[in-house]
Amino acid sequence: MLSKSFKTMSFYTLLTVGIVSFSTYSAQAQQFMSQKDLLATLPGSQVSGIANSDNKTPWVQAYSKYNGRKKRGSISGLWNKEEYQSSWYVKKDHWCEKWDGGQRCWQVERVGDKKLRVYLAGQALKNLWIIK
Repeated sequence: MLSKSFKTMSFYTLLTVGIVSFSTYSAQAQQFMSQKDLLATLPGSQVSGIANSDNKTPWVQAYSKYNGRKKRGSISGLWNKEEYQSSWYVKKDHWCEKWDGGQRCWQVERVGDKKLRVYLAGQALKNLWIIK
């Protein structure tokens, strides 16, 4: 018959293996878009969402088309009903945008036919981007 301490140790070993296996599966299940996917999806499209900074401000952006050579273009947008111009570019497998006040790059995950989840520094942002 097995001792109580051996059974307890076996239980915790199995639990640890299960958690590690699940964590590994979860990390592999997340599929970020490649540079090729980003260039085939976002340029030439219109995307909208809710600002993550306050979880209430609506925004919409129209991206110029990809010309097949330069991995960059222009953006026309509306932020809380105010128009602005900025630019987009792709750097490795990151979608990047540059505006007067700075720039930012994200990893992008497709979570539906017309829905994208963006990640900043490895953290998923709350609000999705919706492709129109």
